[in-house]
Amino acid sequence: MMFDVVIFDRFLMAFSLAVHIILASIGIALPVIILIAEFLGIRYGNKYYTVMARRLAIVFAIFFAVGAASGTLVALNLVLLWPKFMAIVGQVAIIPIYLEVFVFFLESIFIGIYFYSWDKFKNKYMHLITGIPIAVGSVMSGVFITMLNAWMNTPTGFNIATYLSTGAITDVNPLAVFSTPSTFIEISHVISAVYFAGTFMFIFYASFMLLRTDKKDTNKRKYYLSMLKLLLIIAIITTGMAVYTGINSISSLYTIQPEKFAAIEANLFSQSHAPERLFGIFQNGTLKYYINIPNLQSILETGNPNSTVPGLMSYPRYTWPPLFIHDLFDLMVLFGFGIGFLLIAVFVLWIINKENLENRIVLWLLLLSGIMAVILLESGWVVDEVGRQPWIIYNVMLVSQAANYSTSVIPITFVILLFYIFIIPFTLLVIKRIFKSRPLEGELEK
Repeated sequence: MMFDVVIFDRFLMAFSLAVHIILASIGIALPVIILIAEFLGIRYGNKYYTVMARRLAIVFAIFFAVGAASGTLVALNLVLLWPKFMAIVGQVAIIPIYLEVFVFFLESIFIGIYFYSWDKFKNKYMHLITGIPIAVGSVMSGVFITMLNAWMNTPTGFNIATYLSTGAITDVNPLAVFSTPSTFIEISHVISAVYFAGTFMFIFYASFMLLRTDKKDTNKRKYYLSMLKLLLIIAIITTGMAVYTGINSISSLYTIQPEKFAAIEANLFSQSHAPERLFGIFQNGTLKYYINIPNLQSILETGNPNSTVPGLMSYPRYTWPPLFIHDLFDLMVLFGFGIGFLLIAVFVLWIINKENLENRIVLWLLLLSGIMAVILLESGWVVDEVGRQPWIIYNVMLVSQAANYSTSVIPITFVILLFYIFIIPFTLLVIKRIFKSRPLEGELEK
């Protein structure tokens, strides 16, 4: 029964985070999109961008409320399911959580100011300025939570040797959580990735609406086309950021989490002149049916084909991550390249002829890119979190050591699970009903 409870704990936490990261991506990316749209509306007197900012602000307010509830439940999951983990966090790495709560309240205050003051200022740029703390607060929430995750990957701030031998937490430095070996690397990639994914979710929406809007309805089509153009420009920037920081992130694993690196690269043995193995299936402890590119792995990691990369056989078997993260990582990279090439193709077609952006094939490809971006986001999160297994705090505490084995938490956690199953469909339904009561045509005519 103990094993079953731990499996349930892990499933609930994974499912909660899988849903929450979608909400977080929207909550972080949307304020920036809104502010840019509002600026363009003010600067160029463009009604489409002004209406866009107002309508997307409503979407953001709803997702902010839902995201706040979701974040609260994730925190509750941590306390209920992983009490021994939180006991260490409470003594060593709690400051980012306090700061996250602070920026949440800051963001909440300015959301009220932003909505109330929309038509109150003679200088319209003053209203725009009130939205800046919202964008800053949303991204800083992500930064502080990612700091805690980075600490889980590269723990510092206490005497680990003493803790492992005696269980006592000594020599605590609570500020060390801000500067672990992986802090900047992980923050830069996570924030880039959520901006990237959040932007592509709305590219999906704009493309979908263009596909279903009648060509005779030129006013609505111009609105969605304006949205799509803005989002594509943001997407080029965020995609470049995500690719660059992603390369830095995987390269850092070579030294700070060699087991995760070896599992991602399907390295069973340490070797020089290591090939890059793409996809494949593990059978009887051997990778089969993969694409082999000689020397590429060693070259990518160090620039030298003679360099040696780590292999899983150099570490105890119980510390190996699940080997499926190899294929999941390759899928993530494949989707990343696919989205990149698709973006380039769309921009080339756009430059050749502006009307190509309304081509149905192009719009279907952009719909596909939105779906791929969400899969990529989720895949990256799984690779990071599952790739640290069996550790909840790397080389310090196993997941099995941190878990709550009491069956008494199961009724509560089932309620949480139901919340996460229904929350995104319910949120989309609420937004649909609100916009049905305030049709786009009416707002554009005003």
